[in-house]
Amino acid sequence: MIRFDALPYTNAPLPTHCPVTGLPIYGHSSWTYSSPGGSYRLRVSFIGDRIVWLQPTGYVRLAYAQAGMALLEDVLFSMLPKASPFIAIDDYSAISGATLNARRFVIQTLRQERRMRSYIVYGAPPVFRLGLGLSRRFRLFPFEAVIARNYDEAVTAAHVRLYRTENHSEERPNASRSAADGEIDGAGLATDNAGDPLAPYADELLDIVGSITLEPYGMVPVSRTVPLDHPLRPVYDALGLLREDMQAILRGHRVARAKVEGREKELMEKQILLNETHTTLNVLVHTRQEERRRFEARIKDRFQTLLQPLLEGFESTVMTPRQRELVQLLRQMLRHIGVCLASEEHVVRKAFTSRERLIAYLLILGKSPHAIARLLECSPRTVANHCQRMRAKIGLAGRVPTLQDWLSGQVSTELEEAGRGRP
Repeated sequence: MIRFDALPYTNAPLPTHCPVTGLPIYGHSSWTYSSPGGSYRLRVSFIGDRIVWLQPTGYVRLAYAQAGMALLEDVLFSMLPKASPFIAIDDYSAISGATLNARRFVIQTLRQERRMRSYIVYGAPPVFRLGLGLSRRFRLFPFEAVIARNYDEAVTAAHVRLYRTENHSEERPNASRSAADGEIDGAGLATDNAGDPLAPYADELLDIVGSITLEPYGMVPVSRTVPLDHPLRPVYDALGLLREDMQAILRGHRVARAKVEGREKELMEKQILLNETHTTLNVLVHTRQEERRRFEARIKDRFQTLLQPLLEGFESTVMTPRQRELVQLLRQMLRHIGVCLASEEHVVRKAFTSRERLIAYLLILGKSPHAIARLLECSPRTVANHCQRMRAKIGLAGRVPTLQDWLSGQVSTELEEAGRGRP
């Protein structure tokens, strides 16, 4: 289900109907303005026939505001008959900020709009709500200004006002009602404000409020001298105190942000250094492996060059069966010269004696204990004793796994780890 409070972004698809009123929602790809670079976008759509839904996104500059207002005029011209009234809903939840000139332009443009019956906003920042509230207080707009909390409240208020407009029963809003009932506190229609003593200073006050901004360099200073008897002197004094406090907070934020950016830069440099070190180590390991392979190949070639003629000479002579078996065993060992078997690492780590390492190597080659005893001219009991000592060093207990399985690398890591802790 689509949450309308999460639909400020212009790249989200438009729903077909409003879930609050059931009215159809119309939109078109040409009803979207995107600034150069895409930092600001505005999508215009219609809820029913008379409710315009505006969805701005990003940071508003003067040129973007002018283009957005021009787009709105084009859409109104194509959708509404001339002088036909309408209601506008403006979603401010995705606006990140606006320049002072852009805000002034939007206010001036809205004040010249005579067809708009109500201007309903939701998701607006506090400063915007303050400016809109002052505009309603001085009744500067020729339409009703409403501040709603969310989409549901905004479209409900628009639907109520649309019904009143169509039935020609527009009434002055009651300040005690809420937006959900169709009214908002302090909302006012355009009336004669000549009786208000502060009305002549309305534009001046709105200009002051419009200068309040939390942009990167803080609040814009007010470079004007206010007489002591100025009716808005307390407002100027309050804004001055607010500006000083806000500047102090922003200075603290800038210092904290500078520290965070410095820390991020330091971490980035360390990350780059670690990546370079990792790459260097990989190159060194690859180089060492290549050198090791070349060295093993040279060793194997040297052994075969020197020993091969001797073995062929032995095989051409008359030998006993034991001697012939030893020559065959020597040929098998020559094939493994320069090749590191996986099980040899375990043998070396267990600190086997030279005799135990020879027996272990013969077991790896598949020789049985009796064959090993015959080759070494010792008793099978002696071979069995060597095997028992090797099992004790390894930590194998019981008949499974066998010593030959462990030496051949056929034992799983779990069994090997479990065997290491056994006496």
